[in-house]
Amino acid sequence: MQNLLIKNGKVLLFENDEAVIKSKEILVQEGKITKIADKIEESQNAYPINAKDCIVMPGLINTHAHIPMSLFRETTEGCSLYEWLHEKIWPKEDKLTREDIYDASMLSFIEMIATGTTCINDQYFMPEQIRQAALDSKVRAVLTRPIIDTDDALESRIQEFKDFYETRDEKDDLITYTVAPHGLYTCSKECLNKVANLARQYQLPVHVHFLESIDEIEDIKQKHGKPAAEVLKEHFDGIHIILAHGVKITDEDIKILKTMDCGIAHNPVSNLRLGCKIADTTKYLKEGINVALGTDGQGSGSNLDMFEAMRVACLVQGGIHENEARITAKDAIKMATINGAKLLGLEEKVGSIEVGKEADLILVDVKENLDNITMLPNLNEISNLVYNTSGKNVVTTIVKGNVLMENRQIKHVNVANIIEKCKQIAKRIEE
Repeated sequence: MQNLLIKNGKVLLFENDEAVIKSKEILVQEGKITKIADKIEESQNAYPINAKDCIVMPGLINTHAHIPMSLFRETTEGCSLYEWLHEKIWPKEDKLTREDIYDASMLSFIEMIATGTTCINDQYFMPEQIRQAALDSKVRAVLTRPIIDTDDALESRIQEFKDFYETRDEKDDLITYTVAPHGLYTCSKECLNKVANLARQYQLPVHVHFLESIDEIEDIKQKHGKPAAEVLKEHFDGIHIILAHGVKITDEDIKILKTMDCGIAHNPVSNLRLGCKIADTTKYLKEGINVALGTDGQGSGSNLDMFEAMRVACLVQGGIHENEARITAKDAIKMATINGAKLLGLEEKVGSIEVGKEADLILVDVKENLDNITMLPNLNEISNLVYNTSGKNVVTTIVKGNVLMENRQIKHVNVANIIEKCKQIAKRIEE
């Protein structure tokens, strides 16, 4: 692993819990940040990266996705959540092979690298292929095998998870794990009990879809005889929980969630595309609940561009809080970085640019030219990162000191080959 010296750029730091941008240089040794200073002397042992006209940020953290769903991009138009799942997605998923899952995952990891995401939290089947794709693309990922018992296959799903987890490489700290009941509306009480036991046995967090749509509210009550937050408390109290979506959380739910070790993976684009309305993240943050960001799968979320997720997350709060204080661009950046790290239990490793943390870093082009005309004059660098930047502005992506993309070039993956393979898969499963 080569050492890196990132020079001539501006760096996004968190000081006293506030996002600031300062002219700094960064030394990376053995995959970790070892020095941040105004000036660092050139070293023959460090590969130089010129960050001129760039802002160096923590790598973005996508806290909820379905990685192989790159194959289902833009299949949601005109559908509600349940219609989309039952009529468009599940029938096509039945046609996928293990090779398909690998290739689709590779396409998503390429998209991640190209748009500045360095860590992603997944929930999908055939996870062995997703893990191999993560290893080959060299990204950071949190993986699982979702558990569901709507098809009377609970024990086999549990065994599939155990086999997957127990065959992990314990030395590979880029891949970590969760236990994932699909949702409270798709899992029986028996299923939730067994999932909770797995989480305690392996000392893993739980990753679950939670109150994504209005239909879930009544479905959960009918299945479990009580509201969703009470079901969560009954089964998972004392376990760290990643709650995907949280669109329909009430004030009563918040009271319960505040007594638990949990946080929200907010997916604003997907929620809007599926007509689920939007989570009141301003309220959640004020109540002390950690909120991070996700994209969901590309079928409902369109893409894995976390810059778009930040922008939409901010904008939609204006539709909820008329003439009221609401989340800011600085809040959105924290949601996409340090809050995400906390939600995934990785805050000691990543999520911010600090000495001692692993070097998950991205360089964002803010050059004053035609490509960046929408951010000029750049009067507020942090607001511009949220409102006028896209993943296409990312020029370099680094994970644990390993340069995965430099100057928009990804060299360790055959990008054209993966694109062609996924085009052929998408054509086949449409037939």
